[in-house]
Amino acid sequence: MKRAAVTLAVIFVFLIFPAAAQDAVSVPAIEQTPDFAIQWMELLYRRIEAESISAPAASRLYAYAGIALYEAVHPGIPDSFSMSRQLNGLPDMPTIEADAVYDWPTAANGALSTLLTGLLSTDSADEIERLRQTQRNDRARSLEAEVIERSLAFGDSIAQAVLAWAASDNYEATRGLPYEPKTGDPSYWINTTGAPPVEPYWGTIRPFALYTDDSCDVLLKMPFSTDPDSTFYLQAQETMNVGRNLTPEQKDIARRWVDTPGGSGTPAGHWVLIENQLATLLNLDLGMASMMYGLTGVAMGDAFISTWSLKYREPLIRPVDYIRLYIDPNWTAFVETPAFPEYPSGHSVVSAAAAEVLGTMFGEVALTDRSGRLHGYEDRSYTSIQAIAYEAGISRMYGGIHYRAGIERGFRQGQCVGQNVLKFVRLRPIPQGE
Repeated sequence: MKRAAVTLAVIFVFLIFPAAAQDAVSVPAIEQTPDFAIQWMELLYRRIEAESISAPAASRLYAYAGIALYEAVHPGIPDSFSMSRQLNGLPDMPTIEADAVYDWPTAANGALSTLLTGLLSTDSADEIERLRQTQRNDRARSLEAEVIERSLAFGDSIAQAVLAWAASDNYEATRGLPYEPKTGDPSYWINTTGAPPVEPYWGTIRPFALYTDDSCDVLLKMPFSTDPDSTFYLQAQETMNVGRNLTPEQKDIARRWVDTPGGSGTPAGHWVLIENQLATLLNLDLGMASMMYGLTGVAMGDAFISTWSLKYREPLIRPVDYIRLYIDPNWTAFVETPAFPEYPSGHSVVSAAAAEVLGTMFGEVALTDRSGRLHGYEDRSYTSIQAIAYEAGISRMYGGIHYRAGIERGFRQGQCVGQNVLKFVRLRPIPQGE
């Protein structure tokens, strides 16, 4: 009789205080949804667009955000490895308290809110704080205050460690440095835009996983020539002819992939929006989603360092200038030519790098991309992630701002960057026999 009374008492306590019983252990990240992470990535995209951050600088922000997200969540992913000592210079990260309960969505909230406060301008501070409090209040409905505070504090500590690491990546040292374009050779880039050159020293930013900025260089091997029978002339002519005969679909593709700073979240952000959709389409858990954002962010960050390093070491003339000088002085590109050298195509390198990581993680995935709705474009369907990457690259020929060589060799360079990340950054043990 006494034993039955005790059993009833235990049941009564569980019914009256279910949260306390459930909070006795940390719920693994692989049993949580990625919704909170998606909200932060959407906010980062909006703020990068609102602050008119350049494409290379935006890729840096997406990379650090993905890394901080993963590091905040990884203690809740069984058998997972930190990126510490796998990425260049990344020190050991703060650790959790043994046997203490953590909420991994809240840890992610703390990490991303503190990180973005440190990386974005004060114009973004209010929106960041609103999302932090909204997510905190949401979790507080079902979790004890002690768990919320402990998890936020852990996420904050991760962000502070990542911010300290980011401060040593040479970004600040490259702000405002004077730059004079190379001269003395007809193959050299001519900055006819009137705008300042975009990030001419970005190749000196510390890579995330690449050993050096030129580790994945794919050199042009297309000698400059003005001979009408030369490969260079014929490739310029192809860009011109394609631009003169664009179909409505090709014009739509060129527009939707412009991803201009101030009018979008930049090319890397375009891929982040695709990642957000993959997280929902594939029913990813928070753990797998954090791996996706972390690895793809690293790949895109390194893709821009790799691309910009080669662009300014081997500054190649843009199609619009070559065509006007040697073929047709009245030709106009469909897309405004940006203020940096032609080779290689940044869209091609970053898209191939992202697709290499995502394709390896998830295989062949058909996707209807709805992210274009943000800027008035209709949904567009793709049969694979690689198909998305190919379209991003070829859009730059439709726009009239790249030669075919810059696009195709850019794909190869981006694949190298993506493969480098997958080879040298391990987030889980290698399966036996792989």
